[in-house]
Amino acid sequence: MVENRRQLGNFLPGLVLAVTLGSAIPATAGSYSPPATKPGDKGWLDYVDPRLLDSGSARGLEPRPETPEAAVVLFLASRIRGDGVWKKAIAADPGRRAKRALAKWQGWKLRKAQLRARKLRGENRGYVRVWFELSISGKTETGTDDFTVVKEAGGWRVKEPPS
Repeated sequence: MVENRRQLGNFLPGLVLAVTLGSAIPATAGSYSPPATKPGDKGWLDYVDPRLLDSGSARGLEPRPETPEAAVVLFLASRIRGDGVWKKAIAADPGRRAKRALAKWQGWKLRKAQLRARKLRGENRGYVRVWFELSISGKTETGTDDFTVVKEAGGWRVKEPPS
């Protein structure tokens, strides 16, 4: 019994650390749990304590687009890293407006982003509001805008990014 306590005593600090850090460990490739929500204005659901995406938290973050939020996070994390994974988050058939918006994104460097709210229109379409900090021609800009998201055969996708 004393030996079991000693072993348990060595195990518990690591368990407490893992449980304490659980919410700080970023999701990587795989599932993504969106932040909790609370009712907001005009049918929006505001996120409660959403994670700030930056160069550190975006590292290795490639969630499967199983939710509207996961599709947007996949896009944002990739844009922060500067790789091409964001293309996996785009709808199969983006329209002209989406193509124009994506062309603008080519000249922007996304520094930070944070989900702010969502509003669904039925089961297959909605919006995810995001706060951004980005660099355009060397000048830092901040603001909030909406992503249009749609549910396709392979999950949720960004139909139209903000521009």
